[in-house]
Amino acid sequence: MSFNDEYSSDDDESIIDRKSTNVHLGFLDIEIPDSKDGVSEENSPTIEDTILGGQPVWLHPDSLPAPKLVTCDSCGQKMALYLQAFAPFKERLYDRVLYILGCTNTQQCSKKKGTVKAIRGIIKDPVKMADLKREQENALQKQLDEKLQLEAKTKLRDELTKNLFGNSKAENPFAATGSNPFTSSNPFDKKVPPAKEESKSPLSPASVPAKPTYSSVAGKNVVAQAKTASPKYTLPEYPGYFVYVEKEHLKKITLEPELEKYKHLIDSNSIEEEEPSGGSTSTSAGVLNAQASKISNMLQDTVFENFTNTVQHNPGQVLRYDLGGKPLLYNGKDDVCKRFGQTPFNIPNPGYNPSSSRQFEIQVMPKAILDLENAETADLNTLLNGMSWGTIIVCTDVEDYMPEESFDENHVAYIEEYCAVQWEESV
Repeated sequence: MSFNDEYSSDDDESIIDRKSTNVHLGFLDIEIPDSKDGVSEENSPTIEDTILGGQPVWLHPDSLPAPKLVTCDSCGQKMALYLQAFAPFKERLYDRVLYILGCTNTQQCSKKKGTVKAIRGIIKDPVKMADLKREQENALQKQLDEKLQLEAKTKLRDELTKNLFGNSKAENPFAATGSNPFTSSNPFDKKVPPAKEESKSPLSPASVPAKPTYSSVAGKNVVAQAKTASPKYTLPEYPGYFVYVEKEHLKKITLEPELEKYKHLIDSNSIEEEEPSGGSTSTSAGVLNAQASKISNMLQDTVFENFTNTVQHNPGQVLRYDLGGKPLLYNGKDDVCKRFGQTPFNIPNPGYNPSSSRQFEIQVMPKAILDLENAETADLNTLLNGMSWGTIIVCTDVEDYMPEESFDENHVAYIEEYCAVQWEESV
């Protein structure tokens, strides 16, 4: 599902007094079937799905990103998919997908540069783009026909209305004459003033822009010489889930989502302070107390407080999408906050298109950690030594430009985009 569509929930919850925003949220749907079980392709994710975890679905089975794009810059191991988002632009005729990956070697690579990456991929298949262009032209022509029909009906109604008063002046008792006292003030004798010139409708033929051809849409992206597709490889993976998308609604807060990561541990381990024996229980208690202290420090941060207050409206969100908007910052004490705490954002322009700039597009939320690491069944060591980021923020080129040499023989291209991580430990 793309972010141009909205999921219609069957939830019975009342939406009275709920405020809608421009942000789209992603929530877990069903688990992706294991391909080893022989499931049909109909049940497998496609590039038009948004998924959490699992194996990425590349834009063409023979076109994968360069190995460097999916390799951790710290340890050199292949990274796993966190999130794949189908995010086409409405005015463009090609498919567009975002991939966010992270290193699974969390103990060694946490907080290091290049251990979490974002990739933007596009596919400009001329055949599919031509089909999409025909669909757009047909839809536009249908709108024009409906508009012309409406105008014709309106004109006919106006003519019929005028004919009701079409009698000659000799028969009109209110006709203007030299002795008629109502000559200058009779409202029925006024000529209908000429209609004001109608402002050009976006659908009027004079103002409808010429439909883009493949070459004009591609612009700077026309492929001069396609390169050969990359060799195939397989990535490590987390459990995979389909994700559905709906607009953000702010509602009454009933949950404390930031404590969910630790709730089941506290319940299952039943930590008691009365056993200072130095055993595993006291060690676990000490670790959890340190985590509790860290959370307490976070709560003194107004940026983090805003983060938790916003998330509490929709605690199940695993992603936030707001193209051209502002990210929801996890804390106010790191360099990432400094970059996004000013207008415009202090983020680097794309090196592959330096005359352009970048805009915020998507971020991964901490609830995703619970699902990727199966937190409900994970042991203490896995949880405390696993992923420790608060949010992952991705910004993309406003022009959606792709260097022509990036396209391969299947009309596919991938490029790395700006990815900022706010880590829990940085608070």
